[in-house]
Amino acid sequence: MQSPQRILVIDDHPLFREGLRPLLQNLLPEADIVGLDDVESALIMAKNAQGTVRLILVDLQLPRMGGLAAIGPLRRLLPDTPIAVVSGSEQQSDARAALAAGAQGFVPKTMRPPEMVHALRQVLEGGFYAPPSMMGAILGALPESGGSGADEHGLTQRQRQVLECLCQGLANKEIARQLNLTQNTIKTHISAIFKTLGVMSRTQAIIEARARGIVQG
Repeated sequence: MQSPQRILVIDDHPLFREGLRPLLQNLLPEADIVGLDDVESALIMAKNAQGTVRLILVDLQLPRMGGLAAIGPLRRLLPDTPIAVVSGSEQQSDARAALAAGAQGFVPKTMRPPEMVHALRQVLEGGFYAPPSMMGAILGALPESGGSGADEHGLTQRQRQVLECLCQGLANKEIARQLNLTQNTIKTHISAIFKTLGVMSRTQAIIEARARGIVQG
């Protein structure tokens, strides 16, 4: 029997968790929505649910261990699961800190439901998300590309290989296998590609790469 797919929502406000439920069911109808009050409970769940968690949403303000401190331990337990911070804060400094800690998205709680679904879908599909007003802060927190080995587009040879694989529609696991690299290394390259191209998602990266003539087709 196939293991159930889960979305973890780490937030100590039950009303907010319940309010998210219909949005998340729209995003992933087959997933169980698991609400958790604190990070400690989430870490226990993560240890026992490897391979079944599709998305993690975490608030910044939580009892005992805060959401920002939780990102690292969650990332180590579930390295292939995207994490988004869903917060009442709209500070660029919080968005930058969340991304630097390993989150793929920063989603203010004040967003309208359709916009929030769009944002979380972008994170779920392997991209990054922040509100347009925070875009500069988020791109600034992504790993640097370029360097002495960069081409005229600011990409290294390895980043071009990863970009070509993205344009072929390959998932991170498939790219890692094809290039004989770890999935975490692939994620780092993709983050650097996004920063160099000034984009926030795989789809945008593919469109931009083709528009610039970096890849053909």
